Amino acid sequence: MNQNRKKRASGYSFATMLILVGVLGLIILSEVSKSEITGLVFFFICLIPAIGIYVYLGFTSEENPYTKIYKPSKSKKSEIIASTIWLLSISSFFLIGFIFDGWDYAWVVFLIGAAAQNLTELFNSNDKDDLN
Repeated sequence: MNQNRKKRASGYSFATMLILVGVLGLIILSEVSKSEITGLVFFFICLIPAIGIYVYLGFTSEENPYTKIYKPSKSKKSEIIASTIWLLSISSFFLIGFIFDGWDYAWVVFLIGAAAQNLTELFNSNDKDDLN
């Protein structure tokens, strides 16, 4: 394992540890101090630098991990359909949450949106080789 990869692994490990310490501190301080705000402040004190470390390590990697996850649509039609699906998903999320007070289950629309986008890309795919 090269030296750069070891440093990156240490950075990710440290950031993850910060988040876990923040969660543990949130639980303990909320009980000990009888004030939830104390634990919450401690949690965010740990969370903010951890997020900064994740972002820094993500942008300084040799290969961008986001290009592996998200492959841009090949056609304008696919882009329009994907944008419409996500606009409807976000709108449905807020409508279900605010109008029906359904915050507990409103998140399901994002799973439906992801499935709908994958299905439309599958059916709109021009390359039959992509399916193999």
